[in-house]
Amino acid sequence: MTGPAGLTGAELRHLPRARPCWEAEADIVVVGSGAAGMTAALTAAGHGRRVLLLTKDDIGGGATPLAQGGLAAAIGPGDDPGLHQRDTLDAGAGLCDPAAVAALVAGAPGEIARLAGRGARLERTALHLEGGHSRRRIVTAGGDAIGAEVHRVLRAALLASPVQVITGCVALDALTDDRGSVSGVLAGLADDGGVLRAGLAAARAVVLATGGFGQAYAMTTSPAGVTGDGLALAARAGAELRDLEFVQFHPTVLWQETANGQRPLITEALRGAGAVLVDAAGQPVMAGRHPLGDLAPRDVVSSAMAQRMGRGDGPGDHLWLDATMLGRAALERDFPTVTALCRARGIDPAAEPIPVAPGAHYACGGIRVGLDGQTSVPGLYAVGEAASTGVHGANRLASNSLTEALIAGRRAGERLGRYLPGPPGGLRLPPAGPGVDPAVRPILAVAMSRDAGVLRDREDLERLRQALDQAPPSHPGPSHPGPSHPGPSHPGPSHPGPAGARPDLATVEATNLHAVSVLVAASALARAESRGCHRWRDTPPVNSAGRARHTLLRVEGGQPREAQSVRIKEGVGA
Repeated sequence: MTGPAGLTGAELRHLPRARPCWEAEADIVVVGSGAAGMTAALTAAGHGRRVLLLTKDDIGGGATPLAQGGLAAAIGPGDDPGLHQRDTLDAGAGLCDPAAVAALVAGAPGEIARLAGRGARLERTALHLEGGHSRRRIVTAGGDAIGAEVHRVLRAALLASPVQVITGCVALDALTDDRGSVSGVLAGLADDGGVLRAGLAAARAVVLATGGFGQAYAMTTSPAGVTGDGLALAARAGAELRDLEFVQFHPTVLWQETANGQRPLITEALRGAGAVLVDAAGQPVMAGRHPLGDLAPRDVVSSAMAQRMGRGDGPGDHLWLDATMLGRAALERDFPTVTALCRARGIDPAAEPIPVAPGAHYACGGIRVGLDGQTSVPGLYAVGEAASTGVHGANRLASNSLTEALIAGRRAGERLGRYLPGPPGGLRLPPAGPGVDPAVRPILAVAMSRDAGVLRDREDLERLRQALDQAPPSHPGPSHPGPSHPGPSHPGPSHPGPAGARPDLATVEATNLHAVSVLVAASALARAESRGCHRWRDTPPVNSAGRARHTLLRVEGGQPREAQSVRIKEGVGA
């Protein structure tokens, strides 16, 4: 079997599975507790729907609380939604959906007002400037702590709502009914050792809000739990996927020797305030590279950094961000989070440049959805970073993602509040498989950073494909009954699956990260041009106004194949 561009043999693995031993039921299951998931759950519950929210960590354990930049909205003097739309389309390099972008820019001011109405402490007058924006339109909180503030107000609203929340619960696979609609999820409750106790969460619709897959890379801004769970689940369920080759690398991630995994983000607003990227000789890196200089779109800055680091006359793995000209008082007042992060690592940003390097930051592609979150599979919805609404195109404009998460979450919740699929028929469990040995996860992360990073070539991607092909299967322990766990437990499942070893969380995450790595490699090999975040080494990017096409994939028989786009149907029901 052959996938895109000859990607032969790179397969997605099914997860190991034991017999389900608990059950839950709701109108809607929401998976994930970031801004998109909490907003979708709150909105649907506001329409009287019974909502069950599953979250792998505590509420808000994903990327939302870490956001430093802000919420992009055209609310300042001299700004308007049309300018915001133009900047978004320019950054997206010809692959944005104009209707989705129009919905974003029109809805952004209203989301700011709703957050303020919930008690969010927002700075709506002294707006920040970030890369790719032609106006100051970044709404902040606490200087550089917008994510923490958004999380605070949404978490409080969620806890005061009728939404049922189960923490320490990972969605494993979609459940389908006899009509082929998604009607719930197979999920796992993790004990203290990470062993999962499987159960069935039945529903008339499932909303995936699991974030991206930054942990597939060796250096990322994503927290440990962001392992592509929703994307892998949707892929195994046969959903259409779009533009997964466009992984945005944030140019300024705090670099430290031998440090991998999640790394602190150095907000782009520092460059908006005047900080400059420099090389070992103190020379500006972006001089003459782009009319916007250090505030060029992120794909431009990251590729320029990668090229500069590759010249061989300085460190090959980092550069520096010089913010000393801002002064100590301004740094402590306007950027307290960044200042504290640097100082905790022995760096004084007021006295010395900050070592930085591009790190995997945001998945611009994802599960293809309509504006209200519908996927190509009936009953399955996706919002937030897991989804591809068409807003971000080939490269996301800074601070559009948190705004989009709120808008998309609300729109999905409104739709499911008005319409739901009919009650499910008999539920069917997905196939079980060998999974991927979690011991290989660090090796694959290094391979992803090396071969599917800021700059790519076909030889690199073929080497990555071989590494993914050779990933060993997991070796779970023997099946055994687990300890009790608080939650909707009903011993004696009515839909028993095949007996087998109980998987652990480490195996699930390794298998899901392997799946998204296979998909990213397939998508990258299918795109012959340099565009946006996808850059072939020594190949100049195409003009964003040129003819552009999306990369569409669907998994068949375990392998990614290029797909013909299908029309996403509007939801109907009672």
